[in-house]
Amino acid sequence: MLLLLALSCAYVSYRLRVHPSTDLSEWQVWCHSFQQQLLEPIALLDLADWEKNVLATLTLGYRQQLEWTVRERFSLAGAAHILAVSGFHVGVIYSFLRLCLFPLSDKSGLRFLKNGLLLMGIWLFAAITGLAASAVRAAWMLSLYLIGITIRKKRDSYNTWCAAAFCMLVYNPFYLFDIGFQLSFLAVLSIFFFYRRISSLLQLRNPLIRAPWDWLSISLAAQIGTFPLCLYYFGELSSVSLLAALPVSFFSILIIPLAFIWIICVCLGWICAPLCWLISLIVETFCLFVDRMGRIDPITPAEPLSACMLFELYLALLFFCLYIREKYFRHLWATFLFFFLFSASMLIERIS
Repeated sequence: MLLLLALSCAYVSYRLRVHPSTDLSEWQVWCHSFQQQLLEPIALLDLADWEKNVLATLTLGYRQQLEWTVRERFSLAGAAHILAVSGFHVGVIYSFLRLCLFPLSDKSGLRFLKNGLLLMGIWLFAAITGLAASAVRAAWMLSLYLIGITIRKKRDSYNTWCAAAFCMLVYNPFYLFDIGFQLSFLAVLSIFFFYRRISSLLQLRNPLIRAPWDWLSISLAAQIGTFPLCLYYFGELSSVSLLAALPVSFFSILIIPLAFIWIICVCLGWICAPLCWLISLIVETFCLFVDRMGRIDPITPAEPLSACMLFELYLALLFFCLYIREKYFRHLWATFLFFFLFSASMLIERIS
């Protein structure tokens, strides 16, 4: 993996020197053209322009018309990840497709047809969203997972994570410098490590209580791995992200499938008025909720993070994870050491 990253960095450096332009590939041009055609059904909904832009971003990954003030409001509400098509969106589409294909059994020979249709569906969704790095990552990981269960092979989450990163960087090493790629892979890696540990802190049997706790655990696990990078790039963190995580996820799970059903109906020439009313109502409620939550002040560090501070913070987090896994006190001492270096760097930056 380290060799791959080194080769990717060298290739990117070469490309920037020889071909400084970053034109879109033919695949990306086709995907963006297809994306533009699917925006027309959204324009028919009874919504304000900015709400239509939010819906287009949420479902199709089309952010060109999304105003900066709306993005900031979502960021302050801790819902900025919803505006970047990621593993969550691919997971919703995957679950919706599995629900539609429930007559095809996983235990018979029909599993090849079922999983083949699921593969086509998730990659079509990734193409519709313009092949965003986070969407491609999720599609690759789900593809490897589906291939594994189809041929009945043992699967490992961390190997799947590494294989997805390898395939993406071989195709386009520039993904390495994409913020969406970095945040997406760190969030997934953090979920793999922390989710089960956080979720097991409360042994809940009631599914009505267990489901919100699982969503909260996933949200907290993802934020543990991404909060240093968010502070480095954006300089602030939402103070209500954990409170908003469950409602935002609930609204999104409703909006994404309904929006695609609406798009398909319109493309087939059928304007379903009740569906139009339902989607408009849910999107308006969702945007109102995010707007209210986004008015709460965020958490802002005293000084912005430098690259050195970011490196020290992630080293402290890495050794803390090693201590949790192996229980060696030398890893705990290393955690304290790098956190002390991070604090000292922060103090030096403030007084200089």
